[in-house]
Amino acid sequence: MFAKVTVVTAVLALVVQDAGVLQVRVNLPDASGIATPVAGAILLVSDNPSTREPRRLRTGPDGGFEVKLSPGTYTVETDRAIAFAGKGYEWTVMVDVTAGRTAIVELGASNANVGELPSSDGGDPRFARLRNSVVEIWTPTTHASGFVIDSRGLIATSYQALNGATDVEVEATTSAGRVKVPGTVIVSDRFTGAAIVRVDSELIAAPPIGARCGRSDWPEPAYRDVVSTITAGILADKDETSGEVSRVTAQAIYADLRIGRGEAGGPVLDADGDLIGISAIATSDKDRHADERWVIPIKFACDALATAVKLVETARKPRSIRLPIEPPVASSKRRDANSPRPMPATLSSSNFDIALMTPAHAHIGDAIAGPRSDFGNWAEYVAAAPEVLLIRVTPQFEEGFWKMLARGAAATQGVVLPPLRSFSANFLRMRAFCGETEVTPIHPFVIERTVAGKGVLREGLYVFDREAFAGCPTVRLSIYSEKEPLTADNKQIDPKLLQQVANSLQ
Repeated sequence: MFAKVTVVTAVLALVVQDAGVLQVRVNLPDASGIATPVAGAILLVSDNPSTREPRRLRTGPDGGFEVKLSPGTYTVETDRAIAFAGKGYEWTVMVDVTAGRTAIVELGASNANVGELPSSDGGDPRFARLRNSVVEIWTPTTHASGFVIDSRGLIATSYQALNGATDVEVEATTSAGRVKVPGTVIVSDRFTGAAIVRVDSELIAAPPIGARCGRSDWPEPAYRDVVSTITAGILADKDETSGEVSRVTAQAIYADLRIGRGEAGGPVLDADGDLIGISAIATSDKDRHADERWVIPIKFACDALATAVKLVETARKPRSIRLPIEPPVASSKRRDANSPRPMPATLSSSNFDIALMTPAHAHIGDAIAGPRSDFGNWAEYVAAAPEVLLIRVTPQFEEGFWKMLARGAAATQGVVLPPLRSFSANFLRMRAFCGETEVTPIHPFVIERTVAGKGVLREGLYVFDREAFAGCPTVRLSIYSEKEPLTADNKQIDPKLLQQVANSLQ
């Protein structure tokens, strides 16, 4: 047993050592000329020469992000100009990443191509009228765009983007500000690729984007026609992007729209402004063309809408409540490299390991180089999140969860290790209590990962407001597993420890 653990630990160290870290910071002058961190800026990072789709990474509250990369040469560039203080900034920078070292790229006015924005809103005025009709859709495992398609609280999106969810959270921008509400998936059609979500229409009263269903002359874009879409990215302003149609089939319209995973499901319009469909992207590596973009034709969206309208009277109604949202992103200073490095607080229940942290903990010191900084399908969220409290719940393994991940990583390097024993219980859900009052999380995320020989492993990543547990007499976590979905694994936590973690980076 000891020999096996030693070998796996050594492989983990080898895998981590072989990686390098790329650190990117964006600082631009404000109206008074003071350099200011730019949060929410989307940059593309691609290997050079390119062998795969570029990574789309978003800067956090401090204007930066960090990512582990294999040694090599990379290109850091903008997909489109970043609007700041009335100007547009673009960069294309080459950088070498070396194993075991950190490469730093500073992006500012001095190394940017700077131009004036074409209009005050930085985009097509036609899209400005549609922005509030485009919404964010959150599921435990995915993020997607969607849009109001009917005034009865019906929202269209991509079937694939929902990843099988039946209950979702829908976030919109209204005249009263941001609002997030529960949503129920009432139509989800794998064949057509369309899905319809229902919300309380009084809480999200955005004007629908007209589909003009029932007509016989469906808009049919041709090869090389330009189409456009609006995306609602993770913790980012809504954005529009255009691309050319590459081919048209009976089931889909393929176009080179620059949308990332987590942004599919938005409306796609032709050059005349007609709604022609819903944006979609392959999100599974099992798909033949992973990351390929296409458009679900509007006639299929209309079929899904017609079914949804029939179900409105009989389908389960979504709850008429407002859900918690993230606090505004506040600018923050990067910690001095020589200052003490706070680490996540860790503890255990009977079947789970628990880590209490803020997003900044995930990007400090040793956490950068270790597997605990890997947030899987929610890595982009953690990189861009403001100062919230994260509670990560990981199934326990007889030889350790992270050692098992190292075994999977070793297999990619040609090193075959003996199978490890099974985990105690896969994560299902969690409830948090302040005294006897349940605390609603901002997000009840689930991190999913596939490990050879073990199937799909699930961790909990619950997001709370930093002050959610302030003043609590007691704090209790009730954790449920897939093995025993009705029996809680309870863990009492000292409220002072939670507050200490939440305040550790101030």
